[in-house]
Amino acid sequence: MCMRYSIYMILGICVCLLGTFPAQATQTFKIPESVIDPESLRINEAKVLGLKPKRDFSFIDQHGDVFTFQDRTGKPLVLVMSYYTCDGVCSSVNIELGDRLSELEKTGRIKPGRDFDVVTVSFDKNDTVDTMQKFRKFVGLDQNVADGWTFAVASQGQNIKEFTDRYDFRFFWSAQDRTFFHPTVYMVLSPEMRLARILYAHDIEANDIELAVLDSKQGNFKPSEIINYAVSLCYSYSYKDGKYVFNIPMFVAFGSLIIGMSALGLSILAYKRRQRKREGLS
Repeated sequence: MCMRYSIYMILGICVCLLGTFPAQATQTFKIPESVIDPESLRINEAKVLGLKPKRDFSFIDQHGDVFTFQDRTGKPLVLVMSYYTCDGVCSSVNIELGDRLSELEKTGRIKPGRDFDVVTVSFDKNDTVDTMQKFRKFVGLDQNVADGWTFAVASQGQNIKEFTDRYDFRFFWSAQDRTFFHPTVYMVLSPEMRLARILYAHDIEANDIELAVLDSKQGNFKPSEIINYAVSLCYSYSYKDGKYVFNIPMFVAFGSLIIGMSALGLSILAYKRRQRKREGLS
């Protein structure tokens, strides 16, 4: 009896152990999910604002010409970092920017190519002039926008990470997803090529780009831009949101100023009327 009971116990334990093997094996060989903290892709603006691109770092544009960002001084520049074999977010980031710039061009207030330039560079060391041309064709820019827009890859022998690290632009290749994870931003450089603003793509409007370009000029405006700048004072840049928001303190201050001036004017008018009445009585 005891022997039979022991055999049953051993068989039961074996069944239990065998039952756990598939689950353990499944858990052991399960492909882990790709999890990247979005904050790890957020650029530290306090660290990079005001910096110029790495000096003498050269690129090749869609025409086969070599240039550096030092060659682009003189007017603001919108910098986009992408990679050209991307079939998702990179193309949408560039397409959306093209749409916003077309909106700006129609207003006549600010025009790409005339008032500022746009440069898209690849952070993928495997990109070539050929992949760049295919990407540019896929984005399909309007001609009035394309004239002021350059697409480029790093020149041979240049390490693109030296350029991206300068602006705390971090990217990670996911072998499982076969894609890069990276920030989706538009970097606005001043006419001196200093980083002035970082706008987070997908959350901005054409107005944000115009305001960032005006901000980057730091008061060096054309006469035709003064009115636009005055309007821009109603907005302030939000570092948290990576875009421009309505400047409530400025609006309240301006409203208080108007009310104060009106009250002062009424007080002066009332004082003059009392003075005239006194003079009439005397």
